[in-house]
Amino acid sequence: MRVKIVTGHYGTGKTEFSVSLAMKLASQGKKVALADLDIVNVYFRSREHSELLEKAGIRIISSSLGHHSSLDLPAISAEVRGPIQDGKTEVILDVGGDKAGTNALVNFRRDIIESGYEMLYVINSHREETKDLAGALKHLDGIEMVSG
Repeated sequence: MRVKIVTGHYGTGKTEFSVSLAMKLASQGKKVALADLDIVNVYFRSREHSELLEKAGIRIISSSLGHHSSLDLPAISAEVRGPIQDGKTEVILDVGGDKAGTNALVNFRRDIIESGYEMLYVINSHREETKDLAGALKHLDGIEMVSG
């Protein structure tokens, strides 16, 4: 699938996973866009990787201060929707770590479904909330309930 949604609880390593995935896809010669859709915590956590990502030809879409700081959420929506709809770009959506963060997907639901997608759920067994299967599944159920 061309659209990949990366989700999981806060502190599980979603952004690190997303950056690694973007770099891997770019190294295969693919056109890649990495969108930070964490509207709860709007600090783009991979800021320190921005130069590396951009050198690899990866388009970074972020609402964070210091990276595209002039963009508001409607502008972010338009910037994310383009790569999803173009049929060519590998799109990685790095989504916030809880049900509220997953709400950002609602804006793109139709486009995501039409494009086809895979949802990747990142688990960190060293985090209290996802230290066991029951906790991880409870969190995943909440995300699925919001995202549909």
